[in-house]
Amino acid sequence: MKKIVLLSNFIGGILMFSFTEAAGTGVCDNYSFKNITGVVNWASCFLYKAVVPFLFALATVAFIWGVITYYLNPENEEKRKKGKSFIVGGLIALFVMLSIWGLVSILTGTFELSNTIPQLPGQ
Repeated sequence: MKKIVLLSNFIGGILMFSFTEAAGTGVCDNYSFKNITGVVNWASCFLYKAVVPFLFALATVAFIWGVITYYLNPENEEKRKKGKSFIVGGLIALFVMLSIWGLVSILTGTFELSNTIPQLPGQ
């Protein structure tokens, strides 16, 4: 029961941080929802500022949970196997996300593109 409470508090803190980063600081607040352009601009800002950090945090939590599960159960082979799968899954998720992030950085540097959130005309 203590593990569940600890994990839910940790995930709740990460959720609060990632979603307040997008909504509470005024970064995504200046979009109007009167037309489709404003909605798309707000959605792209929300994805960039809230969803992507949440996915990174979720992969990190999965990795850490796998390490904890693996090392706290040296006699239970089934739990160690489950922990190992969380470790591998978290590492693969982090590797894929960081690789995509690096590829985007390389492409924006190579083609001298601006590395900002795109704004559709008509805003």
